[in-house]
This record gives sequence, structure tokens and C-alpha cells, in this order.
Amino acid sequence: MRCSVAALLVAASLSAIALAQPLVTSAGATDVTALGSSLFLALENGTVVSLDGGLRWSFSTSDYGSPVHLEAAPPYGLIVLTDRAWLGLLALDGRISWLKLTLDPNSIKPTTSGLVYANGTALVHAGASAVLVSVPALRVVWTRSILNRFTDYSLSPSGSAALLAGFNTLCYVCVSNDEKIVVVHDIKSDRDLFSTTTPVPHLKTASVLWRSNWLVLVQWDAVRAYDLAAMNLSSPVKTYTLPHPHDKWISYGFSPSGGLFHYTCAEGEGLSVYVLDIERGVSKRVAIPIPAGKRVVSQLGDDWKLAVASYDPTSGVTYCALVDAATGEVRTEKLGPTSPSVRLKLLGGTAAVIAGGELVTVPRQQTAQQSGGAPAVYSVTVKVVDDAGAPLQGALVCANSTCATTDAGGTAAFELARGLYVLEVTHQLAEPRKVLLPVSGNLTVPLTVTRLFALTVSGTLGDGGRPPSCYIALVAANRSQNVTALNCTASFRVPRGSYRVVLQHGSQRVERSVEVRGDTVVLVQLGGGPVKLSVAAFNASGSPLPNAVITVLSDGGEKVASLSGSGEISVKPGRYAIRVEAPGYANWSAVVEVVGDAQLRAVLEPTPNPRAARALGLTELIAAVAASGAAGALAGALCATLGYCSAAHAQKLRRLKTFRATKKESG
Repeated sequence: MRCSVAALLVAASLSAIALAQPLVTSAGATDVTALGSSLFLALENGTVVSLDGGLRWSFSTSDYGSPVHLEAAPPYGLIVLTDRAWLGLLALDGRISWLKLTLDPNSIKPTTSGLVYANGTALVHAGASAVLVSVPALRVVWTRSILNRFTDYSLSPSGSAALLAGFNTLCYVCVSNDEKIVVVHDIKSDRDLFSTTTPVPHLKTASVLWRSNWLVLVQWDAVRAYDLAAMNLSSPVKTYTLPHPHDKWISYGFSPSGGLFHYTCAEGEGLSVYVLDIERGVSKRVAIPIPAGKRVVSQLGDDWKLAVASYDPTSGVTYCALVDAATGEVRTEKLGPTSPSVRLKLLGGTAAVIAGGELVTVPRQQTAQQSGGAPAVYSVTVKVVDDAGAPLQGALVCANSTCATTDAGGTAAFELARGLYVLEVTHQLAEPRKVLLPVSGNLTVPLTVTRLFALTVSGTLGDGGRPPSCYIALVAANRSQNVTALNCTASFRVPRGSYRVVLQHGSQRVERSVEVRGDTVVLVQLGGGPVKLSVAAFNASGSPLPNAVITVLSDGGEKVASLSGSGEISVKPGRYAIRVEAPGYANWSAVVEVVGDAQLRAVLEPTPNPRAARALGLTELIAAVAASGAAGALAGALCATLGYCSAAHAQKLRRLKTFRATKKESG
């Protein structure tokens, strides 16, 4: 009674119906979880599949790595941690969201990492780092790192607090003595409810009994419970001495609520398990008829149910057991030959063991037909409406392979056995919708789909004709479509909303905005017909220039129009040169390609002021000439004739006036 992924891959449902064999059996399982009445398997080939009554629901994670850990995260779907440090939220309507975590991918292995979920919060740990994630928002809310590695981790049932314990040291002796730090962190207040200032010695494991607000520490010599609110370890509330010394324990751990603690140990030819109720002080000890192998893993539930798996290296066989510690009942299965790599999950009263890529469930459920009874059948009514609330007639509704068409009221009726179904709704006037539906009784399912409308886009020339083809694109906030349209006409099916239509024909590109509220036709005029060209002149400060002259020239240089300050003209689509002139401003020009109505804003800069004219004195004249390279000759001449200049003062003044006049004229 085994369900081998590599050979048979027959998984047992957690409901009363057995899971059928999958369609693909070539990939091995890496992890397993349960959501509703279905088992979900993470496979080595990068997929997550669900099997229930013939259903194969598949997700792909290969773009983000191979799945290492898989957990149910109701009501949001599944969460998966990959070997590339990506955390994925797999919604059961087919959507997948991803969050990159700052974890060391080399630490993300089944034995050195983990994934825990409670009420919208996920706790991820890998090696020396731990991360708390808000699953609905897929956002990191808290992180903590230590020097060595985390060994213990848990979440409160409300998902509002987390416990972490581990080695914050690289000292070998300290690790051998189980010297660990303990942190209890409240997410909402972002503060530590408890944190050890020094490591706790001889600490095997730790948890919080959340309903009593007790911090529970399992040490070498005893189990001790402390009041978490006291924030110290001076006075335990409870102390228990265990019947076996700590070095004899093979596997151990708490139940999810922290109320029960267990360990396994070798006893004779087999295993035994010891379970302690920490609040009541009640304990149970049960013998398990499977060998104490080289690797033993176990997991305890709050209902005293216990899953145990043991790998026996002598025979190469993995044994698995489901134990009810309250009643002493034990069920066992074996799987072999397998590898020593063993993973174990306790899922709603079912033990699921993965060994060497093969899955075993204990117990194996039977179908109603196998047990001799008649299968339970329930009445399921699906009512389909569009996003405006109107019933959708003629929609095809399929529950797995059973299909029906909605009537005038938008309803479709089914008779379905208990199990997990995929509801798929298709209609030519609506977007397809797919949801997961667990059936365990009579029910009515309201289903809203997004209504689609016909949007027809057509490009026309100025003479009323159409180009033989053009490129048409339809762009919205969250989608885009594009086609090469014959006769420059294309039809789209779109929901209500705002869109941008783009038509490209040759060198012409025209864009239009359109609002879709029902069936819509958009006619876009291309080249051949007149369009409006508006031009206006402004200065740098934004003030209009009413005396500016605006000249519009065709591509061949012919004058098309002349405007004063601003204006609007009607032109054919094409290339134009625009020139703007205004007194006191530098000329402005541009070449524009006009494909539709366009507005052009010309900003003119003022021309620089001409240099003011002024007279040069004799000293300035000498300096100017010296700068030209003739200083030596002129200086000698002036020195030789200095007496002459003094004697003929009137003549010198006349010559100087002539020079100044010349400078003014040439200035």
C-alpha cells in the first residue's frame, strides 16, 4: 500500500476518497503538504501538482529554482521556497507571486532550512538567517541573523509572534554543550517579548505554549516552563524529569501549539515514543514495531497523533508509522529500497513520508466503491454573472471533466461526489475564469467573470479609402495587444476601461485615446486628409510675442502660410519647416513631421546687446597697438616725436579727433 512518485505516485486524499494516479510519474517528490482535501506535491522537475479524483493542478517554479519546502497557506493558496531563495505564493486560481529573500541559497536544504505558516504569516529560516513574511502582501516584516545557525522555530496560531532558537557562536565546545540563544518576537509591536542575554546551556529545543503564555525549554536534565511575561528564567512554572537521558533521544520536538513534547528512542528491536502534556503533566509511552534505523524523523500533532519514519541501512528500507499516543494504536508501512534522505509530514491525521523521491501515506484511504458503500453525491449550483452583476447565459462551466451550460439566469447545476474540483468558466463575451472548489456537501457557488466588449479600430485615408495594411496596437494599464491588420482594420475583445490606440502606416503614426463602456468602433484618419497645425511664439519667461512672424514652409521650401504671433492652419500630413522671427530676438526654426493635429510652441531667446561705442585715450591706443604686435615700432616713433607733439598741440588734437570718429563709425 505505497504511493511511489517514481513508480506509482498514488497519493491518498485526506478526505474519504483516495487520490488517483497522476499523469506524469517520471519526477521525484521533494516535499508534500495538504490543503483542503487534497495533497500537493513538490517535484524535482520544478512543478507543484495536486491530485484528487483525477484532478491534476500544476504550477511551475522552474524559472525561480527547484522547490525545497512546500506549505499550505489558507486561504491564500500554497507557499513554496526554492533553492534560489525565492518565496512563491501559488494562488489556486492559477496566479503566482514571487519574493526574493536575502537568504544564502547554499543553506536552503531540507535539513538546514524550514518553512512554517500561521494565519497569514510565514516564517522562513535557512542556516544563520530567519525571515518573517506577510503572505497576503508577500512582504518581509522582520529578519534576524545569528553567527551559526537556527535549530528551533515556531509561530503562534495567530501568526503574530515567532520563536527562534539557535547557536550564536562558532565555538565547537559551546555547540557540543547545546548553548543556544532564545528569541520570542512580537510582529505587530516589532519588539522582543523575550530574549536571552547569554546562551541557555544544555538546551535541546524550545517552544512557546501560546495559550498559557509559557516559554518551554527542554534541557538535558528536565523540561521547564516559564511565564513569558516575566521575561526571565529564574522561577519555572513547571518542571518535568524525563524517563530517558537526552543522549538516548533519536528524534524530538513539540506539537504546533507547544502544548505537547515528544522524543523517540531505541527500545529492544524497535522504537518507542514518549509524549508529555506540559500543562497537565500527563505522559504516554508507546512502542513502535519498526527498527531504530540510521535516520529517524518524527512529527507530533496537537491531537496526540504522531508520524514516524526510520531508514534502515541494513535492508535499505524506510519504515513509516502513524501512532495515536492517546490510544496506543499504531499503523505502519514500508518503502524500499530507498536512499537515506527522508522527509516527513503529519497532515490532518495522515502520515506522509518522502524517501528517495517516493511518497508513502499512512493510512491509505479507500474509495466508497472499494469499501462496498455508495459514493456520496452532492448538488452543486454555479451562478455566473458579469462584472456589472448581469447573469451570463450560454457560459460553459466545467467541474473537472463534467460540464454544463448556464441558462437564462446564469446558473448551471451539477451532481458531484466529495472531492476537490477545478471550476472553469468560458464564454465568448467574458474572460475565462478558473477557481478551485472543494465539495463536501450541497452548495451554491456565485462566480463573477469580467465582461468583454468588441473594440474595432479602423484607419482611413483622406479620400475615404483604407491602406492595404497597417500596424495597430491597443495599450492599457495592465495589458497590450498588437496586430498587423489587413485593410487597416482590427477587432479586439476587451473589458471596460481606458485604452490608447496606436496606428502606424509607413512613416505616419497616429495615437488616440478611447474609453470602452460597451461595443466601440474607432475610426482613425491617416495621411491624405487635412490636419490642424497650431504654432505660437513665446519668450523665455513664457510671455507671448504678438509681433513675431511665423512662416510655415513645405518640405520643398514653398511658403505655406505666414502667421503673426500665433495661429492655426490646416495642412496635409507631412514634413514642414517652421521659422519664427521677432525684433530683438534670435531667429527660431525647426523641422516637424505632422501626422495628426499638432501644437508647436516656439521659445525665442533675446539677441545679445551690441558693444557700446566709446572714445579711446592715448594710453589705451598705445596698449591696443602693443597688443597687436607693433608695440616696439610705435613706441619708438612716439618717443622720437614727443617734442614735436608737444610743440604742435593743435595738430595732435585734430589727429586724435579723426581717430575717434573713425572708431565710432566702424564700431
